[in-house]
Amino acid sequence: MPIISKIFVGIPSYNRGRIFYYCVKSFVKSKLIKGFIPVIDVSSDIEKEFYVQALKELVDKGFEVIYDVNVGRRGSTRARNLVLDIAEKNLGSKDIILLYDDDYIYAGDKSVIPVLYWLKNGEVGVVGGRVINLRKRKVDPDFALNIPYLADALTRLTGFILLNTKHGSRYVDYTTPLMALRTEILSKGVRYDERYGGIGYREESDLQKQIKKLGYEIVFEPMFHTYHLAIESGGNRYSDLEDRMYWKWKNHTYFMNKWRYPLRKKILSYVILILYALLNGAPAVKGIVKATRARQ
Repeated sequence: MPIISKIFVGIPSYNRGRIFYYCVKSFVKSKLIKGFIPVIDVSSDIEKEFYVQALKELVDKGFEVIYDVNVGRRGSTRARNLVLDIAEKNLGSKDIILLYDDDYIYAGDKSVIPVLYWLKNGEVGVVGGRVINLRKRKVDPDFALNIPYLADALTRLTGFILLNTKHGSRYVDYTTPLMALRTEILSKGVRYDERYGGIGYREESDLQKQIKKLGYEIVFEPMFHTYHLAIESGGNRYSDLEDRMYWKWKNHTYFMNKWRYPLRKKILSYVILILYALLNGAPAVKGIVKATRARQ
């Protein structure tokens, strides 16, 4: 008999109890999702109560919930790594983990069916999905270059990662933070690199790079999708524009150096970041200046 994979949803969350509740509530009618791995950081016991109530409702609905709640702040990469650690320890090798943010809204079981198809192929390590923004973030909004072939070509040319989040299905070098993977990959040492600080910029790109280095393919599948509330408060990744540009520059520099990008691609990618900062005004430029002056 074929092995039936269980699907779990991993969700790191910081100080977003009410938003987290909306996220997990969107799964209550699912017939495919078996359970959840929430890794929760809070700044107070009052905030913790919102999460406790949401977790109780999940259990009452019949979902398996394996969670960790912490008073304090671990940061984006550490929280995400704990999700992966819990998944490796508790799930079967062929089980599937969906990597979610706490302000995503589930688009229904039909959005996950393509994941099951792609992950039957042992050569596919990650399936990335489309994140549909329900609102445009005011500070540093998401950008996608949805022109066929152009984003992938420019990424290879410049070293700066540009995503086409509309066209597919297709094999890619990088994909979105919305990812699905088999748990067996985690046993090969794949984890988020905790040197990516602040907003975690490039943390998912690094994870995907690790998986590619193991010889797996990455697929972008737009039918695998979620809705994004794009909340601008709480969360491990939220900060003001100056701070975001500081961490973009700092983390991108670390990414380029770690993976030994040639000087030509470093220069081209820095030019793209500088142009982006100039278009976004003084706070963005100040963030880059601050990053260049900081010790790498």
